[in-house]
Amino acid sequence: MTELGSNNMLAALQQLFPYEGWLAKLDAMALHGGARTRGMLAGKRSSSSLGSSLEFADYRPYIAGDDIRRIDWNLYGRTNKAYIRQYWDEQERSFHLYVDSSRSMTAIGEGEHNKWLTALRMAASVGYVALQGDDRVSISLFNEKEVHRQLPMLHGKHAKFTMISRLSESITEASIPSEAIDEAFVEDAGSAISDAAAPFAGGSKLPRRAGVTWIFSDGLYEQGLDSLLSSLQARQQQVVFVHILHGDELAPQLEGEWRFIDIETSRAKEVAMSPAVIEKYKRGVSEFRERLRKLCESRGIGFFSIVCSEALPDSFMKLLSSGSYIQYR
Repeated sequence: MTELGSNNMLAALQQLFPYEGWLAKLDAMALHGGARTRGMLAGKRSSSSLGSSLEFADYRPYIAGDDIRRIDWNLYGRTNKAYIRQYWDEQERSFHLYVDSSRSMTAIGEGEHNKWLTALRMAASVGYVALQGDDRVSISLFNEKEVHRQLPMLHGKHAKFTMISRLSESITEASIPSEAIDEAFVEDAGSAISDAAAPFAGGSKLPRRAGVTWIFSDGLYEQGLDSLLSSLQARQQQVVFVHILHGDELAPQLEGEWRFIDIETSRAKEVAMSPAVIEKYKRGVSEFRERLRKLCESRGIGFFSIVCSEALPDSFMKLLSSGSYIQYR
């Protein structure tokens, strides 16, 4: 790697993993792959097909031509019949990471507390752990209209540098200047509908093979989220939803007259802020998070709530503490 390339990689690492010692901690973690899978390449996951791992699967009767070294002689001594021991194969697992880059993600939160930057860093950490475990990783960025960037499927520990480089290129998109939302835009786009399933219409941007799909999003869509989750599960995906909100969305510190603009649909509404209005808003946010949690849990989908004002290691450790999807090796 050239000196320029080394400098670029160091800059990319600093952007995505700015916390001291964080990569060393990720090296000690592993992603839980869920149910057995039939993959394409050799790996460390128990497959749904039989092979030569150390994990016992079942017996079958001996057939002429079988390797006699695989006969279970203890069982033969008890039954006087020859049986072959079968073992599960070990193959890689496919992890598909979808990062929401819609306006409500990219334009909320400044600097280190930007929602999309938090989502990118979370996705980078999950992808890093998966690649370290010899699994396959694809990453897609989607907004309210389309899947606008897809990294090709990556495999192997060396591919983590490609992932880090490509994701770091996207960080400059993680903010929208406030002047981009003006009166003309509000009037022109006021009738828009925010549909989570719209970017995936036709299914060409969804996974084609069974695996695990992680979604990093605030879930702020008018419709389509249930449909998207159904489509993923229909494609034999074990889904994990990481719900990301900003502290100001949970507890806004506002007073007086305000004109609020829905950053997804650009519809505007005049509101006189008061303690009663703030409390009603907080209840609405709490109910929204609870509905989203129940939607996921009713489908057997992992749900984790993250506040992007927290340091990424603290948020990530919440996933680790659950023990269901990330664990220490």
